[in-house]
Amino acid sequence: MDLDLNNRYILGIQIGHKSSVALYKNENLIYYNQEERLTKIKNDAALPIKCLDQVKNITSSIDMVMVTSYDGGHHASPIKYYLLRLNLIKHDQLVFYTHKGHHLTHATKAYFSSGFKDALIFVVDGRGSNYNLSNGAAAYETVSVYKTTKDYKLKAIYKKLFTKEPNIKNLKVRYDIDYPEVGSIRTPHIDKQTKFEIVDTHTLAHMYTSVANFFDWHNEEGKLMGLSAYGKPNNKIKKLLNTKDFINNDSMTINRDKFPEITNHLETLAFETQKKFENDYFDLVKKYVNKNPKITNIVCTGGASLNVVNNLNLLEKFKKLNIYIDPMCGDEGNSIGTCQQYLHAINKFFTPIKNIYLGPNYSIKFNLNVDEKIKKVNTKNIIKLLTDKNIVAVYQQKAEAGPRALGNRSLLMDPRIKNGNDIMNTIKGREKFRPLACCILEEKAKEWFEMKTLKKSPHMMYAVKAKNKTKKLISSIVHKDNTCRVQTISKKDNPFMYQLLIEFYKKTKVPILMNTSFNLRKKPIVETPDDALETLRNSEFEYLFFPDTKDLIYIKNFNPY
Repeated sequence: MDLDLNNRYILGIQIGHKSSVALYKNENLIYYNQEERLTKIKNDAALPIKCLDQVKNITSSIDMVMVTSYDGGHHASPIKYYLLRLNLIKHDQLVFYTHKGHHLTHATKAYFSSGFKDALIFVVDGRGSNYNLSNGAAAYETVSVYKTTKDYKLKAIYKKLFTKEPNIKNLKVRYDIDYPEVGSIRTPHIDKQTKFEIVDTHTLAHMYTSVANFFDWHNEEGKLMGLSAYGKPNNKIKKLLNTKDFINNDSMTINRDKFPEITNHLETLAFETQKKFENDYFDLVKKYVNKNPKITNIVCTGGASLNVVNNLNLLEKFKKLNIYIDPMCGDEGNSIGTCQQYLHAINKFFTPIKNIYLGPNYSIKFNLNVDEKIKKVNTKNIIKLLTDKNIVAVYQQKAEAGPRALGNRSLLMDPRIKNGNDIMNTIKGREKFRPLACCILEEKAKEWFEMKTLKKSPHMMYAVKAKNKTKKLISSIVHKDNTCRVQTISKKDNPFMYQLLIEFYKKTKVPILMNTSFNLRKKPIVETPDDALETLRNSEFEYLFFPDTKDLIYIKNFNPY
């Protein structure tokens, strides 16, 4: 029997990496935020205190609390203490730790967002939950494949587990204990029909992260993907990536002492790492698609799904399949996933999230310095600024969830500027080899990019090939490998950005703007109007536009006409 959800508040908390909080009222998501946006600590993994403070402003009573992380219910105690301090829960109220597995939470979030009924779900990331092994040690999941059942539950059909144990030949997963002999890690729920593969070598995202760590790009694997476009094939390095002791299992980075020559081939290392990742991912998907020929829908999630080059590779090689790449594929989406797990368990429902503009609304008030000015402007004024080779920051409505700027917290630039990518990367403090993304009118995308079977790309989850005229006219957004991470925009997706692109197209015959996240180096995307203003003050760009109020804040002399 379905439970009554009328006026019930369900709180989901992700902690341990990219902390976030989601709040459902009945079956509707009414609040979501990432702790990093409030603390200004990128990838903040701490107890999401500031997010919970915002929840307190929405409701004074939580009916159900679901906590998710990699492992262990030990996170639930400090969270309960803080919820009690906020008077959000009662002393005798339970705080539930989701112990069914990190990857299952990823899979749940992605599957319920896809809108598919039957599907194969692939979860690939650096690491997930721990599992107990037959020798008393532990291994953690790095790859999981799920399959939907008739009642829309997710069944794990395959898991790859990584362990540092020296002898894996006879190791198996233990089903008979909740806690291992080492540590206080709770074993996720195990289906005895799941096929487990225990390995002691790094593969897929696990391997990719290890190489990124070698470059000191911790939690910044996207840099490795950007650098890969500058490399060339090299059989020696290709073989090294498959060498067992190439990557140090303790530090999760390349054994620099054993392979010192690798420092002379960094671009090639990035290239071969990207190619190995693409090939291994393709083999994984192909294997389970062939085993399940009746299923034509696949869902991809986990941090590895931020690899937009690989996403396009999947799209091109599996043309007969419907592919959904979750835009909130990182751990930040798991606070939503754990709520969905609970709601589906008690009410057998799933409702896709309509868009990912999920941040809170903030009132817009300004406390300007003496050298700062404000003026009411219109869309045509903004076009004039852009065509005069200025960068314009845009702040409107709710912030985008996840790592992509989608027009609500964006830095915009005329893509026709020849060295525009160098200008933008310098201002943001980014490496010059890193590519810049763009937004384009949805109906014009196929005229400028090789979209192939891709009808739209509203979340920038694919790097598509640029056509010849694109390379010629707007080279600043075309990467070394002739690709661009594209966001297609419809009037429904983002009315202001759509109108801005319409006006820009009328004036320039180019329906495209360079679009990158509104933040500076090592900082998360701006959250509040004050954050936006502070970023303007600490940067070299000089125009900040608020479409909701038509206010333009500027520092230098401004002539909008």
